[in-house]
Amino acid sequence: MKGLRVMRDLVKKRKSQVRYCEKLSNGQSVHVYFWREKEFVSGQMVYVWNVAAIITDSRKKANNWKNHNRRGIKEKATGKAGLEGLKKALDIILEFKYRLKPNEYLFVVFDDEKRKKAYRWLERYGFMEFHKNGKLIAYGTFNPLLGQWTQKE
Repeated sequence: MKGLRVMRDLVKKRKSQVRYCEKLSNGQSVHVYFWREKEFVSGQMVYVWNVAAIITDSRKKANNWKNHNRRGIKEKATGKAGLEGLKKALDIILEFKYRLKPNEYLFVVFDDEKRKKAYRWLERYGFMEFHKNGKLIAYGTFNPLLGQWTQKE
């Protein structure tokens, strides 16, 4: 856990929502959203933090994408930051996992096969597959400083 940077939560009034934003060299920004929901995991009720990330040129576009995406409406992301944006989003996600409490998990859910293949790289950083009804639905992790993952269903 070397060199954690100070991340500023941009949604201070809601404890179940967190948003981070970082400027990129091309003028766009990467916006990473976390929101907490109650889930039934391994036979017990726990809190699950979900994550979504988008690269765009304005906060308004990012918020519109997030709010519509959450309702199940697919919006086209048009970010052009390449690996720089993905790397910064990954750094934010990896730092966020150290903020999890003992009864909380962090899940990265995917919409399609392209993202599923890309997110598989998270296994290199301690994320594990999470299955529901025999189907892979997310890559998940816990705070590595607090305990072990119990993956049943």
